[in-house]
Amino acid sequence: MSLKLCWDVKNTAPEITVALRTLAADFPFSENGDGMPLRFTTGDKLKVTVSDTGIDVTYRTMAQAMRGAGMALGGVGTDGEDTPFQSFGVMLDVSRNAVMKISYAKSVLARLSLMGYNLAMLYTEDTYLLPDQPDFGYLRGAYSLEEVQELDDYANKLGIELIGCIQTLGHMTRYFHTVGSKDVRDTDHIFLVGEEKTYALIRKMFEFYDKACRSRRIHLGMDEAWGLGSGAYKRKNGERSGYDIFMEHMTKIREMCKEFNFEPMIWSDMYFRLCSTTHNYYDTESNVPENVKEVTPRDIKLVYWDYYHLDPEFYDGMIRKHRDLAGEPLMGSALWTWYRFCYDYKQTIDRIKPCLESCRRMGVKDFFFTMWGDDGAYCDFETVIPGLLHGAELAYGRTGEEVERLDKIAAAMNSVRFSQTLLSSRMNYQEDFRDNGVSTPAVLIWDDLLYGIGWRFLRLDEDNYRNAFRAELEASLDGQTECAYSAAVSRVLLGKINIREAMLKAYKEKDMATLRELSAVQLPELVKNVAALEVELRRQWKAHYKYEGLEVIQIRLAGVKARTQETIYRLEEFVNGETDRIAELEAIYDERCFPRGEAYATYVTMGSF
Repeated sequence: MSLKLCWDVKNTAPEITVALRTLAADFPFSENGDGMPLRFTTGDKLKVTVSDTGIDVTYRTMAQAMRGAGMALGGVGTDGEDTPFQSFGVMLDVSRNAVMKISYAKSVLARLSLMGYNLAMLYTEDTYLLPDQPDFGYLRGAYSLEEVQELDDYANKLGIELIGCIQTLGHMTRYFHTVGSKDVRDTDHIFLVGEEKTYALIRKMFEFYDKACRSRRIHLGMDEAWGLGSGAYKRKNGERSGYDIFMEHMTKIREMCKEFNFEPMIWSDMYFRLCSTTHNYYDTESNVPENVKEVTPRDIKLVYWDYYHLDPEFYDGMIRKHRDLAGEPLMGSALWTWYRFCYDYKQTIDRIKPCLESCRRMGVKDFFFTMWGDDGAYCDFETVIPGLLHGAELAYGRTGEEVERLDKIAAAMNSVRFSQTLLSSRMNYQEDFRDNGVSTPAVLIWDDLLYGIGWRFLRLDEDNYRNAFRAELEASLDGQTECAYSAAVSRVLLGKINIREAMLKAYKEKDMATLRELSAVQLPELVKNVAALEVELRRQWKAHYKYEGLEVIQIRLAGVKARTQETIYRLEEFVNGETDRIAELEAIYDERCFPRGEAYATYVTMGSF
């Protein structure tokens, strides 16, 4: 619940007045009206003092002032906070099915401002409209120019810099599904370098963001361009080194940026991959040759992205490598949302803490959190808001361990309480798979009850793994009152675990009574729970996103429901004597087919289980 606050316009800086007036549409800020007085004074660090006479905010930057206003809403204070970052922000992925409604994107921006963020990047692959390109963003919920301009105006009033993020080399798979992309396509996800039509299209992208955003900074992507030059480029030009192709493309894009007065940045991984014998971004043994350093442009900022490492010294080393190659980098860390139904606290905290520690020590000035939507963006973004609040606490030098404080601030921002997010996040647990990014729920939810490929991959056929995960699911449901979508997921997962465990045992023992009870009671209940999950998915999607993209996850859940119904039919046929065996339940697990604990992406593809 938020405190009702009022401020005196005459004694408040104009930019803070603009922000508070903007926020007053959704939060109880009153201009010269009723409520607890909120007073702002400039100083060296952020200090928020709550007293009977009002709340006093001492601030150095606009971001600190707004963070102070957020604390004031929750009635909590702070003494001497600061962040080393000039730009502290987030990247919003609106390219993996889920394209935020403008109204919801504004809601996210408002809360980011109240947490102390001053940067937001809008990650758009083909989810924005270009003139005379009807296939670009077709049926993808793409933003119009006016929509992004509206967002930029809103962000600017809150003291947030909105930066456009596009892809000018790889990651264009969805667009390359269209017929109209054939002339600019090298492989199924990479632009055809050297083709004039490619640069004509990229020019239209530049024209869009030149008009859409005030900021002259722009993110050009250029990451993970696997197989660069191996498709149409090779057929047209013959064999050529990936590095030479990359630099040719970079030169042309750089010149275009100058025309638009852009200050470009790119993900840095292709430089390091192309200089590594194993093509590993994080290869500690690789060194960028001097001749490469000499031609690497210093006016294109590199973004060092790292969502994985646990050791602050590793980040130190990579930051040094970036500085040696191209000057001061930006740092992109992550809140773990991809392949997940809710924010993953444990996976996140283990990685952002060492990253932030290193960035403070190394003097990095620009830092942001990514929140990717890989695999369809079915993560409930409202569970991410407390994670963003927690990340801001750490970035501003707090411990992040004051759960009651975080709950008060989150509730005041009309968000899920942090303690509730901690509960829902427990469904993501499975210790042995954390380091390779496996999401146990995402494997199990799409897994087939009869085949059980994901079941075995996750080692749920072993008592200790199965019981540990079941305990986490039960814990995530215990006391859960605010995350209805996450709770619905947990109920489906619990049902699948309990049913498959009982089904395998009963089938082996030819326990017809248990099999009959499963088909008559427990499996129909699971069908109902999947239907309830469908309802919750649509509810939160409708509130947050444009409709395009919803169909992908609805189709998957419909498949889960259909296969659950098929399991009912198969058990009924078996117990009624219509068949003498269920072949899938007799299949012997073969490590050569699906090795346990191997890389997630290799064995578990989108929606295949």
